[in-house]
Amino acid sequence: MKKMTMLLSITALLLFSCCKKDENGGSEENYLSFNIDGVLWEADTDIFGSYHFSEEIGPKLINIAGSKGEGSAQQAFNINLYNTDKEGSYTVNIPDNTSAGANQNVAQLGNLTPTNYLCGGLMQGSQFTVNITKVSKDPQIVEATFSGKMQCVEGNTITITDGKFSYHE
Repeated sequence: MKKMTMLLSITALLLFSCCKKDENGGSEENYLSFNIDGVLWEADTDIFGSYHFSEEIGPKLINIAGSKGEGSAQQAFNINLYNTDKEGSYTVNIPDNTSAGANQNVAQLGNLTPTNYLCGGLMQGSQFTVNITKVSKDPQIVEATFSGKMQCVEGNTITITDGKFSYHE
């Protein structure tokens, strides 16, 4: 139940603004992109990042999130890194066919296909390297690159390469 509450809290955070204002009042887009088995995936909604936003949603959490598509075909991607300190390299290491423990780093992609509805997450394996290149608490800023693999509910494994993320509040 605690994991579900935490995931719902993070989802609520995704509703915050996806764009920052530059010094001239214009908008600079945030972004999330990567390749899935060599095919480009780019978020077009709900791009959000946080750095130590609230201890209630996770101890020293860095969150990377974004969605692509809409309605029943919408795909949601996120990485949660717990007990982080600052910029640096972090890993997600959940062996295939196991479940994540409390406050264990996770990566997941929801709704890859209607039947392959979850890759990674709390219930499937995922192994990622995430390089956090810039963070700030006030204003919230997260910049990162990442790559790795996720086991999916259908038993296949997808490979994520060339991951790039930038969120500026």
